[in-house]
Formats: sequence, C-alpha cells, structure tokens
Amino acid sequence: MTTQIFNQGIALLNKIFPKLGIEAKIYWAFLNDLDGEYFFRAIQEIVKTIPELYPGTNIIAMIRTRAEAHRLEALKVSTLKIEAETEKERIERWQKEAVSMPQDCVETLTRLGIKTGGEDEDGK
Repeated sequence: MTTQIFNQGIALLNKIFPKLGIEAKIYWAFLNDLDGEYFFRAIQEIVKTIPELYPGTNIIAMIRTRAEAHRLEALKVSTLKIEAETEKERIERWQKEAVSMPQDCVETLTRLGIKTGGEDEDGK
C-alpha cells in the first residue's frame, strides 16, 4: 500500500469518526502490508455500513477483516474468469484439432463389426 492511499483512508476515517483518536503510526504499523485497493475498500465499507464506533472497537482488525474479504472476492472472480476462459479455449482447441478418421481405418473397423460413428443402424 502506498502512503498516499493510507493517508486518504485514515483521513476518511477521521472525518467520519472524529472521536476515534487515530494514531496513524500505529495503524500504519499494522496495516501497511495490505493491498491499497482492498484497504481503501475496507475503509469505504466501514464508513458506509457502521453507524457508530465505540472506544473499545478494534478498528485495525475491522479493516484487516474487510480488506481480506475484498481480496478473496477479487481472487474468486478472477479465478472464475480464468477457468471459464480456459474451458472456452480448450473447446476451441479440440474443435481445431478434430480430424476425420482415415478411410482405411473406417473400412477395417467396419469389417470387424465395430461402429465408427456417423453410420446408421445398418452400419452404412
């Protein structure tokens, strides 16, 4: 996380909850390992959904928990996109690689009474 994002998040918290008495150095020490995007989303979520914060509330833990939830959600969405794209690519590759069975194989299998696909019930 950049100090700019950190400062914006802490400023927002201070503006909405002025009585918290945030000590930025302590918050930085416990939150600087978070991704800035998820940190800021966590701050926004707290501001949007928590009407009051009380003196004993562990804001650092709240931020970390929400930031981790946002990170996991983004990872899940990203993984689903990759899996969907991979499956689509796989199908396209199979379609490109599909070739007809050589005629001599079809004839040999037909003589052995093995259906090769595409023929009717009479084997024609």
